Amino acid sequence: MKQTITDILCENGIKNVGFCAFCDVEGNLLDCRAKNRLPQNAKTIIMCVFPYKVKEEAPKFLSHYASVPDYHNVCGDMLNKACEKLKEKYPQNHFEWFCDNSPIPEVHTAAIAGLGAKGDNGLLITKEYGSFVFLGEIVSDINIDCKNNYSECSHCGNCKIACPVALDKTKCLSNLSQKKQLNDNELQILRENNILWGCDICSNACPMNNSAKCTDIKEFIVGYRDEYTLGEDTTNRPYTWRGEKVINRNYKNLIK
Repeated sequence: MKQTITDILCENGIKNVGFCAFCDVEGNLLDCRAKNRLPQNAKTIIMCVFPYKVKEEAPKFLSHYASVPDYHNVCGDMLNKACEKLKEKYPQNHFEWFCDNSPIPEVHTAAIAGLGAKGDNGLLITKEYGSFVFLGEIVSDINIDCKNNYSECSHCGNCKIACPVALDKTKCLSNLSQKKQLNDNELQILRENNILWGCDICSNACPMNNSAKCTDIKEFIVGYRDEYTLGEDTTNRPYTWRGEKVINRNYKNLIK
């Protein structure tokens, strides 16, 4: 059964998959509206990894994730199609997909599923693609035997040393770049670190990312942009959700 499910996912472009028993994370579910979509008597979480780094070279002032189309759409479409196929194969079972807006603690669950190690920066670090991955999952009432493979990084400390705010989540530069209102000091911090949208500083410092492979997901490769241009079409871009005013403010803050 596990192999059949993996094959169906692979046929729909999802090649990196792991399995976690729902009971292993049931006590740590996140409180969100999507929680209502969890199947009754959920038993298995099928965790999926979507690598997104297109080129070794960093895009100009953008994090790698911000240089590709919005993953909610790309990965969501892949997960939706896979769910439809799974429902055809197993009509007696329920399959619900989630991507970001999810009650599942994704990084922790992916680590349990054996897809990588949980880093001190809160990211999942996979062996093949490093931490340059998006996560999504399918929750089902299908019963699959799962092992708890949870692991953590080596705690070398490089990410904390490199991070300008020492991994303080309340001051994260990626989050800062997405705020609607910034004071002069916050704008200066973005300028000093050449940040337009998102931040890869902790990932770039991680030795487990030294040999991270690039993605083979077509939608990310075709839709890749290595820089932001003022006035560009922002349809289906990661920074669209905040509106053009925020990304344009950040651009003018850097390009003077």
